[in-house]
Amino acid sequence: MWRRTARRMPWRRSPLRRRSDTVQAWLTLVMIVATLGAGPWLGWWAATTTYTAQVRAGEWEREHHRPVAAVSVEDAPGAYAEAGATSADSPDVPVAVRWTGPDGAVRSGTGEVAAGTRAGSTVTVWIDEQGSEVPRPRWRNPGIDATVAGTLAVTALAAFLGGVRRIVVWRLDRRRLRSWETEWLVVGPRWSRR
Repeated sequence: MWRRTARRMPWRRSPLRRRSDTVQAWLTLVMIVATLGAGPWLGWWAATTTYTAQVRAGEWEREHHRPVAAVSVEDAPGAYAEAGATSADSPDVPVAVRWTGPDGAVRSGTGEVAAGTRAGSTVTVWIDEQGSEVPRPRWRNPGIDATVAGTLAVTALAAFLGGVRRIVVWRLDRRRLRSWETEWLVVGPRWSRR
C-alpha cells in the first residue's frame, strides 16, 4: 500500500505521467495538507466564538429578563381541572393575565396556563426591565452549540476544498480528453491500415 501511495506522489518522475497528472497530484496533496492544517484551527475558532456568544447571550437574558407572578383574568378554555389532576396532565393554552411591573404599574398580556384553569390562578410570565412581556428565554447549551459549530466549520472547509479540487480535476480531464483526441487523429489512421 505504501509503495503504491509513494508512486503517486507528485515529485516522483514517470515517463507516462503528463503535466496535467502532476498538477492533479500536487493539487490533491495541497488540499489534504490545507484541510489537515487549517481544519483544526478553523474548528477551534468557530467553537470558541460560538461558545462565547452563547454564554454572553445567556448572561444578557438573565440580566435583562426576569420571571414575575401574574394572575389570570379569565378562565382557560378546555375541561376544568379535576381534584388531584396536575397541570402537566393538560396542555397549555394562552389566556389574558395581569402583573405588576417594576415601576408599580399594572400591566396585562398573555400567559400560558393549563387547559381548564380558572380565573385568579397564578402563572409565570417573563418581563424586561420596563415591565413589558417578553418570550420565555430559550434553553441554551453553549457546549453543544460550540461542538456543532466547530464540526460544521471543518465540514464546510473540507467540502469547499473538495469542490475546488473537483472543478480543477474536471478541467484537467477535459484538457486530457482534447489532447488524446488530437493524438488519436495522428495515430488512428496508422492503425486502421491493413
